[in-house]
Amino acid sequence: MKQFWVDVRPWKKEIATTAIESGADALVVDKADDVKRLGRITTIAPDGDLAIGTDVAEVTITDKKSENAAATIKDKQYVIVTTSDWTVIPLENLVAQSDRIIAKVKDVKEAELALTVLVRSFAKRGLMLDYDAPNSAEFRSTHTNRR
Repeated sequence: MKQFWVDVRPWKKEIATTAIESGADALVVDKADDVKRLGRITTIAPDGDLAIGTDVAEVTITDKKSENAAATIKDKQYVIVTTSDWTVIPLENLVAQSDRIIAKVKDVKEAELALTVLVRSFAKRGLMLDYDAPNSAEFRSTHTNRR
């Protein structure tokens, strides 16, 4: 099953609430306590269930060198991968090598494109949605289509 994470940095209670209600698997936040008051969900935060830098790395793919850097980390940590263009994607290369790649996307359109790549993979991989306007329909659409 693919993971569905939502980036709530900076903190926005409305987005976090919508994500939790829509079935997100984890929230990336600055402080885990903000989330724990809302419900039980995995938090990725300095004080969370998983910590950025220790359990989770964030990598922006700009060229082959940064893609290789993400590939070397992927055995030790989850890797949140960001790229400016998912149509010229290193994602296929990375998911072929690891089950710990989380593709950061900014909207449902990018999520659907990334899911097209991820669906070819049998292991657990995921998406992290990063956008400002909480829209329950968009969260649910992305979450429902992730399997």
